[in-house]
Formats: sequence, structure tokens, C-alpha cells
Amino acid sequence: MIGRKAAALGLSGVLGGVLAVAAPTATASAGTVRRAAVPYDYREIAVPSTGGVKLDGNVFVPRTPGPHPAVVFISSWSLEDHEYIAQAAKLADKGYIVLSYTARGFYDSGGGIDVAGPDDWADGSKAIDWLIAHTDVDRARIGMAGLSYGSGISQMVAARDTRVAAVVAMDTWGDMIQSLYANETRHMGVYALLNVAGRLTGRFSPRTAQIMDDFGANRNIPDLLAWGAVRSPGTYRARLNARKVPVFLSNGYGETLFPPNQLLAHFTGLTGPKRLDLSIGDHATANATGLLGVPSRTWDDAQRWFDRYLTGARNGIDREPAISSETAWTRTVERYRTVASMTKRTEHLDLGAAGSLGAAAPAGWAKPLPAGADSGATAGLPIISNGLQTFGIPNQVATAQISRWAAGVWTTPVLTATRRVRGIPDLTLSVTPSAKSATLVSYLYDVDAAGTGRLIGQNAYTLLKAAPGKTVEVPIRLQAAAYDVPAGHRLMLVVDTKDPLYGDADVPGSTVTVRSPSSLDLPLG
Repeated sequence: MIGRKAAALGLSGVLGGVLAVAAPTATASAGTVRRAAVPYDYREIAVPSTGGVKLDGNVFVPRTPGPHPAVVFISSWSLEDHEYIAQAAKLADKGYIVLSYTARGFYDSGGGIDVAGPDDWADGSKAIDWLIAHTDVDRARIGMAGLSYGSGISQMVAARDTRVAAVVAMDTWGDMIQSLYANETRHMGVYALLNVAGRLTGRFSPRTAQIMDDFGANRNIPDLLAWGAVRSPGTYRARLNARKVPVFLSNGYGETLFPPNQLLAHFTGLTGPKRLDLSIGDHATANATGLLGVPSRTWDDAQRWFDRYLTGARNGIDREPAISSETAWTRTVERYRTVASMTKRTEHLDLGAAGSLGAAAPAGWAKPLPAGADSGATAGLPIISNGLQTFGIPNQVATAQISRWAAGVWTTPVLTATRRVRGIPDLTLSVTPSAKSATLVSYLYDVDAAGTGRLIGQNAYTLLKAAPGKTVEVPIRLQAAAYDVPAGHRLMLVVDTKDPLYGDADVPGSTVTVRSPSSLDLPLG
């Protein structure tokens, strides 16, 4: 069995320090942990679940008389139940019972990895059963929470178990297919990370192993789509709405695992109390420090969310605008009531023959792109390249090194005023493929006077079963951004046919020609 302390990921050294601070020292009595300085007891537990599976976990129980509100934390992919120790201790200090467990199939939890499927939903409900059987919990005040993997499971448990009174889902998804297979394009960089990490730290169920193999081999796609729909919180949104479950969501503008567009759609569709915190960075990079107890805007809001909806605290979070949005690179936080209100107007920019982006372009131009050629424009390494933006390091490229043979490049004149990009840039390309399939990858850059381009957003689109020689209109929604492009800089759009982040459908020796009319609609705040 794989060791539970996550040594393979180097996690033990990090969490060990947190455990030393947050968890009290052990006594000899019944595995319970006590220390006079803290108002709770702590112990390691095993939660029985379906199929004879036992889930490895821990629980904080206040020493004061109950009944107490409670929060159930579900571990992230390839992490384990001690992930939330610091945040759990903060909640326990305030009188919450907090149970954390390792998702099935990982480390010392039994069973096989179900990838947020029905077995995982059952596990969440069994954790609530355990609370009711073993603690003085208030059955009307139980919350579910998780970061990444545990966040999606939390939403789907809440959709099915009426005992869940509130949800915190951080770095989460609403649509699994749009996260991993949007625009019929496989997100291979992310798939590789999940596949390798899952096999190193857990055990795939036979069904999961089949899906992972099929995704990597690009086969049985209808089966993949059906599998993903079952594992999408958005599929069960009507159930959340029917009970008006308070749902707190968070995401990063540079997310490569669960890109923001799909979560914006999920959030918009929720009709109960809701909140969305958006940060600069990639998957979990803005919230990882909160796992160590470091002050965090999103974790602070998450605790306020539970205080409001599980304890009834009048802390004002329910009266604030529902969206908190961090801006690159100023790091200012703007607040909006709806996703639509983030965009005040749209600037229409035509793509021109001479690489111009802006003025109305003459008709008749065409730019052939060789299939399968990487131009040097890049989305970067999953998690890492955009994740470094959380810490002030941009995902950037020297634009002079982008191959004009392998890519179409369009640039605005030098901007005379700041462009406040807020929302989803919509790119419309007229394209003529010479083969039956092709992939297009588009990038939007902020380019300074030295020619250094900082990535604002990107996305890919795959044409399957295309008619060679026939021109079609391709709508590509770049991922949402909150980005100020300063005066004196330029906007640059790059379109090529290959990026390591994606699995392409390019046919060797073929071309895909971008032609007029093509345009970019830029959302401005």
C-alpha cells in the first residue's frame, strides 16, 4: 500500500510543520489528542463507506457542549486528509466539528479512484453519517468543502444529500468535459499530470483506468462524454437550486485544469446564495498558502461563508457583491454582482492582411498555417507557468521569436490609453482546412515596448470531420481575464496549430488557412 504521508509528492515535510502547530500532542486515552491550550480534541479516524471501503480521516471536536455546526473536508487529488489541518483548527477554535477524509482510492483510504463519481458521492454522505453517530453535531448545520478534487465532490454530495446546508468549493469545476475536452480538444498536459499523480499516489478503479487509457489514446469519445457529464456539478445544478444551497466557488484566471469559462457559466446558473472568488494564477496556486494557515483572501471568505450559513453570523458576506475579482498586475480586487456586469462594452477588432488588429480590414487576404507546427507562442507548463503569476512572475514570451511561418500574428497600434480587459474575449476565424481535421490554438498577449509578450488568455479549437477546401467560421472563446493593458503597450493575437498543453488533430503535410473576414471582440470594463 502507498504510504499515507504523501512522501512521493514531498508533502510530509510541509504538512508535518503544520501538524506540529495545529494538532495537539497525543495522550494514551483512546487515540484522542488533547492540549489545554486549544478548545477541542483531535483524533485519527476511519469512516466506513460503501463496498466495505474505509476512508482514512481525522476529526476535530470542540470540548464545549453541543450541538455544534460541522464541516466535512474532502482531500484533493493525490493529497490526503491532513491537507486541511490548519483551516480545520481555525474552524474548531470557533466551535465547529471538522472532519477531513482522504478520498477513496488514495493512500490509506480503500477502494479505487472513482474521479468524483457515484462512489465518491456516497463517501461524502457516509462521512455525515459518521458525524451523526459519533459526535454531538447539529444535523441542520453541516457544510461540505474541498479544494480541487474535493470541491467538485462536495458540490455533488450537496446536490444529493439534503443534510448539506452549505458548500465551499475552491479551485473547482462545473463542467468536467469543458474542463478536459472543450471544443473537442483534449487537454493533454493536464491529463498527463492527473494520470501520473493518480497512479503514483492511489489506485484507479477498473472503470477509471479504462477512461484514462481511452482519453490518452483518443478513443471511445462518446463514452468519455457520458462519463464526464455524470461527474459535472452543473449536471445537478437544478437540485442545488431547488434547495437554494449556499454555494461558494473559487477559481484562477490562469487555470489550466479547470479553466474559468466553464465555471463562470456554472456560477451564472446557480440561483441560491452564491459567491465567486477569482484570483490571478493557476490551479490552487492562490489558495495553497491558506492550507498552511497563512492569511488568504479566499480562505477568509470561505470561513465567513460557513459562519454566515452554518452559524447565522451577521457578517455581511451575503450582502456583498457576489463576485470578487483580482486584476493582473495591479492585484486590486474588484467586486461585481453578476458575470455580465464585469464587461461594460465590447471593442471590435478586425484581423488584417498585414498583421494589423483593429481597423476595418480589406477583404481577400489569407494566411496559410502549416498543420502541427509549433510557432513558439505557448500556453506554458500546466500549473507552473500561470501559477507563477500568483507570485508576480508573468507567463511571457519574446514575441520576435514567434515564427511568422508557423503562426498568424496580428498586432494593434501602440495603445494611447489603458485597455481594461474584463471578461471573455471572443475570436471569430474564417478558416479553410486542406484535410479532414485540424486544430487551432489562439493566444492573446500584452506586448511592451521591448517586444515581451505577457499572456492574457488562450484557448484551442479542433475541427473534426471537416470538409477539405471548404471555408467555415470557427468561434473561439479565449479564457476569461481581468487584465489591464497599459498605454504604450500593444495587443497581439497569435494563431497556430500546436501547443503541448493540447492534443491536436493536425494531419501532417496539411494546412489550415485563416482568411478574411476574421475578428476579435475584446471585452472591456
